[in-house]
Amino acid sequence: MVVELDETLFPDIQEVLMVYLAPLGETDTEPPVSPSGNPDDVGIGIQINRVGGHNDGFSDYPRVQITCHHPDPRGASLLARKVANRLENIAGEAIDVEDEPKPICIDSCRVDTPPESEPYENPDARREVAFYALSLQKPWRR
Repeated sequence: MVVELDETLFPDIQEVLMVYLAPLGETDTEPPVSPSGNPDDVGIGIQINRVGGHNDGFSDYPRVQITCHHPDPRGASLLARKVANRLENIAGEAIDVEDEPKPICIDSCRVDTPPESEPYENPDARREVAFYALSLQKPWRR
């Protein structure tokens, strides 16, 4: 008996979310850099990091941390709320990700921890951190 291995990979959820959240601002897996290039200045942007989850071979259940950076507390809060609102509507959207043969579709997204202000090393910087749990299947390749 020959067993055929499924070599299809789950999409990188960080890449998927960077594409999906790009209309709201700069997205990356690292904190944003200030337009001045000075590391002491505060950048504005959305940092996306997978921080856990699991898969069962058919579906991936990533947990992600999304950190919204902004020099102004109100700006950070506004950006975090815009991200939360956009993620509420992600299920069923076709997301075109570079190097994926077909658009990626997220099955579900729920808030684990809503956006809340978190201390930052730089007292002039502000950030709002939230955690989301998502589910998605491997893209169909045939």
